[in-house]
Amino acid sequence: MLHISDNRTVLRSDVIDTRQQLLQQWFDSQIDQAIEDWQVVSADASFRRYFRAMVQGVSYILVDAPPATEKNAQFLEFSAQYAAVGIDVPRVIASDLTLGFLCLTDLGDQALLPLVKDNPLYWYRKAIGLLPLMAKVAVTDDKARYDAEFFNLELGLFKDWFCQQLLGLSAQDMASYQLDECFSWLVQSAIEQPQVATHRDFHGRNIMVRDGQSLAVIDYQDTVVGPLTYDAISLLKDCYFKIDDELRQQLLDEAYDKYHSALKLTLSCDEFRQAADLMGLQRHLKVCGIFSRLHLRDGKSAYLNDLPLVVDYILEVCRQYPQLSQLQQLFEHKVLPILAKRIEQCTQ
Repeated sequence: MLHISDNRTVLRSDVIDTRQQLLQQWFDSQIDQAIEDWQVVSADASFRRYFRAMVQGVSYILVDAPPATEKNAQFLEFSAQYAAVGIDVPRVIASDLTLGFLCLTDLGDQALLPLVKDNPLYWYRKAIGLLPLMAKVAVTDDKARYDAEFFNLELGLFKDWFCQQLLGLSAQDMASYQLDECFSWLVQSAIEQPQVATHRDFHGRNIMVRDGQSLAVIDYQDTVVGPLTYDAISLLKDCYFKIDDELRQQLLDEAYDKYHSALKLTLSCDEFRQAADLMGLQRHLKVCGIFSRLHLRDGKSAYLNDLPLVVDYILEVCRQYPQLSQLQQLFEHKVLPILAKRIEQCTQ
């Protein structure tokens, strides 16, 4: 079983600065050559930080991934497992699990997300081609799998961090809406789907474009065995960018065809569509909780600006299925009237 922790270690700024110095020293000891340039690349929603180092005209990516908070051993394992099925990923040149330092090949700066805004059909079709390969990635840890308990823990993030802590709704406010019945239906749908290797965060920011054409995948350390539709709907209902509904349905059907050919599915296309709807809803409820937690606990408030799109996705599905009417009413009566003002207050 997987575990969610709400009490992750928070690194002080002086500790972070020290770790950058240690990372530079460690990298220097690995290559034993002069570092010509050192740049900050990015930090993400975790405590990882990325740097680019230039040595004799060759660019390397250095990762500061504190071992107390990051899944470094899993990253190393899945780097090999993804490559084994033919997916382009960063190659690990050197690593120190005790220190939490990694040296990787540089995939460049071009993520998929900016490109799909101009030509979504072309780029999403290329990304969909990766789905059957990812489904076949070997997951060797028997505990690394989604189950009902873990799905319910994720839905708990929605209730706790989004509804109660961000929006200030009380348990009594939510009690009148029979959410447990809605959530039970979502979880049942998820665990009854075919179970395959699942990236869990497969979207335009975690797909890199190399040489203007080929795709590479990053941020796969959380891979588990999970529902078939998870990665497809994560890609096509990206929390940071929305494509036309008709195009998304076309691409989802194409994803079904890819899976059907590769995995010999007994699931019909209509069943796949409904499963994807409900899977996306569960994921977006979780995301509401995670984005709220990133603001409240970690001080990363920019993610709140993406909540309106996430809520649009939630309501879009709720309005299609009578079984979700209580959840729809919660959003329409309690969430929408205060969400925009709360985001404005938190991001000023």
